[in-house]
Amino acid sequence: MLLVPDPITFMAWAESMDALSYYAVLRVPPSASPEAIKAAFHDLALRCHPDRYVDDGPEVGSAAAHVFKRAVEAYNILSKPDLRIRYDVTLASGKLRMNPEDALPEKPKPEVRTLEMIAMTESAKKHARKADRLLAVGDLEAARIALVDATREDHGNDELKERLRWIYEAIAMT
Repeated sequence: MLLVPDPITFMAWAESMDALSYYAVLRVPPSASPEAIKAAFHDLALRCHPDRYVDDGPEVGSAAAHVFKRAVEAYNILSKPDLRIRYDVTLASGKLRMNPEDALPEKPKPEVRTLEMIAMTESAKKHARKADRLLAVGDLEAARIALVDATREDHGNDELKERLRWIYEAIAMT
């Protein structure tokens, strides 16, 4: 348990907060359990809440507010599994702080290929277009029939055959 012996030491401690990782702020190892993180935050919040230092002057109150703010920031990141994972990546890149609002780099979205795009011949595209429309309205059986016709027109099109298998599986699950 960290005791704050005097105002000068307390203010120096507050100044050091910006050079600490969230783990160091809460004094827990990176492997700490959620329970340990919660307990460490609770302990730090009890010791450093700005309301405890109202009578100790504005410098000490400001230092307490800074420590408490960093503790809350650390807890808000480390107590949420998805943010903690993101923080660990951020920390590994050398950054000590993370804004949870910052977006992750977006993964490229896979291209959505319609049945019509997969079909190769014009006659297969006609049947595939019909199957796309039927799938859009949820008529699996009619879409299956249209897609069977499309695969007959594009008999060597393995991707179209794979999509037909998916429709068979979807029908079997209903």
